[in-house]
Amino acid sequence: MHTIDLKARILDYLHHLTIYDYVAYGWLMGVLLGMILLAIVLISSKPKFALTLILLVLLLMMIGPFAMKYGLDKTVRKVTLIDQNTTYLPFSKNLIVLGKIKNLGKIEMQGCRVFVDIVRIDENKYKTLLYRLKPIRKEMLKIVEPLKVEGTIPYRVVFDHFATDKKYAVRQEVECY
Repeated sequence: MHTIDLKARILDYLHHLTIYDYVAYGWLMGVLLGMILLAIVLISSKPKFALTLILLVLLLMMIGPFAMKYGLDKTVRKVTLIDQNTTYLPFSKNLIVLGKIKNLGKIEMQGCRVFVDIVRIDENKYKTLLYRLKPIRKEMLKIVEPLKVEGTIPYRVVFDHFATDKKYAVRQEVECY
């Protein structure tokens, strides 16, 4: 996950909550509240079980929101990148990354962010894994155009002054809200 404009990404997500988000987070809060009430009722007769429930509630409070967002992103807000193409222009030393975002989810998206990383690759898979943590270059493109269900939006990211003699790969990710 990228840390580019983390505050902006969180605010975008919070400003574009859907009914699915409210239902999912409401359900999580209901389950947590029910488990806390059950722990309070059982504290005198089964203190170890009540303590285990409270610890489980604390764990779910930390993991639950992230798991809900991940689940909603894989179902309701599912998007994919199609027609990806990378072209290097040696005369201007530019790398152009093209593609389209396709909405496979159940709702219309209000906007998207495309993350493009240029990552060095190596024969050693462990080195390549380390290179993913520190890309050669990275860019983020914010698209504020609505994306209808089953619709597509084209995008283009240009890396100016890109010249490297190392082997590299282009990694692309998208997140829509």
